Amino acid sequence: MFDRKTAKKQAKHTLKKHYLLFVTACLFASLLGAAYTSSLSSSTANDTWEIEEVTETGTSQIGLPEIGDVIARLYDGVLPSGIKIAEKIFKDEEKIEKFGEIELGRQKGVLSQLVNMISSGQFLVLLYQTILSVVQSQKLATDLFIILTAMVLSGIAFFARYTYQVAFHRIFLESYLYDKVDTSRFLFLFKVRKVLKSSMVIFTTALIRFFCTLTIIGGPIAHYSFFMVPYITAENPDISSDEARKLSKRMMYGHKWEMFKLDLSFIFWHLLGHLTLGFSDILYANPYREATYVQYYFHLRQLAKENGASYADRMNDVYLSQKPDYPTVERAYEDVIDIMTDEIDVRDMKHDGLRGFIEDRLGIVWKYDKAEEQYNTAVEQEEKIKKYHQILDLKQYPDRLFTIPENRHNPRLQHLHYMRHYSLWSIIVIFFVFCMIGWIYEVMLHIVRDGTFVNRGFLHGPWLPIYGFGGILILTLLFCFRNRPFLHAMLTVILCGTVEYFTHWFLELTKGIQWWNYSGYFINLHGRICAEGLLIFMLGGMAVVYVGAPWIDDRLKKIKKQILIPVSLILLLLFDIDAAYSFVHPNTGKGITDYNQDTYKVTENYRI
Repeated sequence: MFDRKTAKKQAKHTLKKHYLLFVTACLFASLLGAAYTSSLSSSTANDTWEIEEVTETGTSQIGLPEIGDVIARLYDGVLPSGIKIAEKIFKDEEKIEKFGEIELGRQKGVLSQLVNMISSGQFLVLLYQTILSVVQSQKLATDLFIILTAMVLSGIAFFARYTYQVAFHRIFLESYLYDKVDTSRFLFLFKVRKVLKSSMVIFTTALIRFFCTLTIIGGPIAHYSFFMVPYITAENPDISSDEARKLSKRMMYGHKWEMFKLDLSFIFWHLLGHLTLGFSDILYANPYREATYVQYYFHLRQLAKENGASYADRMNDVYLSQKPDYPTVERAYEDVIDIMTDEIDVRDMKHDGLRGFIEDRLGIVWKYDKAEEQYNTAVEQEEKIKKYHQILDLKQYPDRLFTIPENRHNPRLQHLHYMRHYSLWSIIVIFFVFCMIGWIYEVMLHIVRDGTFVNRGFLHGPWLPIYGFGGILILTLLFCFRNRPFLHAMLTVILCGTVEYFTHWFLELTKGIQWWNYSGYFINLHGRICAEGLLIFMLGGMAVVYVGAPWIDDRLKKIKKQILIPVSLILLLLFDIDAAYSFVHPNTGKGITDYNQDTYKVTENYRI
């Protein structure tokens, strides 16, 4: 007998251990349409407008258009109507709405244009026009458009929605027994090379469920009959579609009403989700429900095996429900254990006092010598084998014991480069490298857009300090989170957003001038920060920490100190002179500070 109260209690305990991972997994499931899609839907107020369509028989009103109307007109070969509908939707999408102090309008920026083109259907119109210009036949263009859009939508469904749905359930299955779940498990289908087969299982099941909904009671019955198919596939991605569905039906036989009551027990969470516009679903209810469903899956899994249900032997991943003994794990990870025997204790290599604090918390050392090289090597090795310690301690699923052998290019662990200390002189040079890269990026962006050279930034020299300071702050203040990439990425967004917002505020307060403005950009706050900029900062910050800075540091280590130190000091001197002069005579002019401060009307997107 399934104890719902106990299962929910255990699900809450599991959720507490894996909260960030579960929330992220469910959020991406909602975005991709793999699960919990209603969590991202919220009621919005739209203007009432209609489109007048001109046809051979006269004019007609098509009412409130959506992207489906664009597709329908293009499928019918009515290109002018499709263009008109898409343009109207695009124009409506550009309207600025507010959520408190945050502007949700998306009028400008690369992300805004991409979001609007997709949501309005303009990208479909562009595709249709391209095909028509090539084939010069409206009927043939329409036929090709139908085929291409069907292939694109099917491809998205297969390699995004259905593949992710299996990986999503795998994450939750491994969390049932283990305290740690590595984020690399999202890619386990690619490692075992079962992407297409497992996606076909989910796709064909979804297709059958759709046809069942055409009958009066077939929909709910099919929903619960095939409810366990994604879990079964996540446990054994080598199972066939027919076997997965038959096994799910057998597992759910006599348990559909019990499953319905389990669903009904979340009714208040559904209501709360509507009241909070889906935020409570995203932040708690969805991962809580999924963790509870996993508890029910293992309950039915055990019953099916005990009762000798057909195809129950296909649920053959024994280490999901019981941990392996240590000798079994030891044999599978023998090469890793050999590496661990050479492990160096980094605690004996740390310094005390202020020096130790700066090294441990900020990752900065005065100079890079032989002792520091040994320390970096030891730290990298420690981080490298930390994952395997979790496996050998039976706290993480032993992926090498998975029923399908994974594709491992090299079983020995690779050398990691990002877990390192940076010397003070490396930090200085890296700062100027990022400053100059930022300056080159924005100057080139202006040349491409307007065809003119503009010396971007508050300063007069070829550097934009916000890029340099941002990169160095990420390297130092977030040093302690460097071995946790997901958390590091989130903190990068917060840190960079804070720096950019208050830099804008300070310059506007002290100089009365704006050097950038994001009003009209997708999700912006007072025109000072926006989602697009923060996304770029996050991606750039991750590239800096895990690729850029280590690569630069390796090259700087080859330069003699007699050259590196004087160059660093000269750069600092030139920068200080420029900063002092620019504080009195800041760099201004067209393409730099030509913003209307009262309306936040923006002409370009740049930073200091």
